[in-house]
Amino acid sequence: MSQSPSEQGLLILMAPVSLEETLVDLLLQKDQISGFTTTNVNGHGRQHAELSLVEQVAGRQKRVQFMMHASFAELQGLVVELKQVFSDTGMHYILMPVAEAQSI
Repeated sequence: MSQSPSEQGLLILMAPVSLEETLVDLLLQKDQISGFTTTNVNGHGRQHAELSLVEQVAGRQKRVQFMMHASFAELQGLVVELKQVFSDTGMHYILMPVAEAQSI
């Protein structure tokens, strides 16, 4: 990545498992995203309205987490698109600047 650290960003998306394939397909079509990782995670929280009865009993909700590193501005643009396409789907995101990143 050739940008200075202040121009780079890290986007973390936590999405319902049901959206995994749709998000993978969408992200693979984005030229500005050279790659990303996915991980199966469990979401925990106090808001039970979004949880099924089984999830309420278990105290967790299965989610898929996406992480991608790119230009901060390009990631901001992607977030705008995700908000339009996936509104009210229970997706959560964190977008933050990257202090340093490189391959070792």
